[in-house]
Amino acid sequence: MAWETIDFDLEEESGLALARLNRPEALNALDLQMAKDLYEVCERCNEPDVRAMVLSGAGRAFCAGGDLKEIEARIRAGERMEEFLWPDYQKSVAKLHEVRCPTIAAVHGFAVGAGCDIALACDIRLAGAGASFGQVYSRVGLVPDCGGTFFLPRVVGSAKALELILTGDVIDAEAALAIGLVRSVHPDDALIEEAAALGRRLAGGPSIALRAAKKLIRASGGLDAAAALRAEAGAQAETVASQDFQEGITAFLEKREPRFQGK
Repeated sequence: MAWETIDFDLEEESGLALARLNRPEALNALDLQMAKDLYEVCERCNEPDVRAMVLSGAGRAFCAGGDLKEIEARIRAGERMEEFLWPDYQKSVAKLHEVRCPTIAAVHGFAVGAGCDIALACDIRLAGAGASFGQVYSRVGLVPDCGGTFFLPRVVGSAKALELILTGDVIDAEAALAIGLVRSVHPDDALIEEAAALGRRLAGGPSIALRAAKKLIRASGGLDAAAALRAEAGAQAETVASQDFQEGITAFLEKREPRFQGK
């Protein structure tokens, strides 16, 4: 299936999905069509044949934020932002956060505003050496509206999240690495292959267990320790019944690498 603003390719052998935001003329700003496409791509990545996903951007940026021209035009036309923001834009970022398989953002160039939030909605972030990140909403008199107040504190802690959101500062890749916003920094021309290599590693893992771990972590914020442990027990029962668990035990006893099938 083809999408208008997102390139998509699935490596059938590994199960790795490679998705690329493709509005380079607009620095991949999130508009209505891209939000729709992102939602549908995330639905595709929830299918069993997709075992990991890498999200990147075409051209000079990962994503330079929301398409303010489009949003301003809609407001001028009489639309109410509080009525269209969730169904037309925010829902796609929530969907990315909820993708069942592991997700990796490969960030080069700008990832600011909604672009930073899209990267934060992924499980793991890798940065090119020239990448920059920022919650720049306050610079134009706005608050984060694509998940910055939810995602950023969970990644870097509430104090650093407040600092970045209140100041609107843009930080470079090394600063992002220092605060734990990204996993690693790579030369820009090596970024996609590094992200794909990590994606293939995760795609080759025990998919049932990895998806269950993501689900547990997503739910843990609203649980006390006892409830979280009970949730882990239920998930462990599911993974123990999987073929991947049997393969993992067999491989361990045979002193070889396991060959997980996601079953």
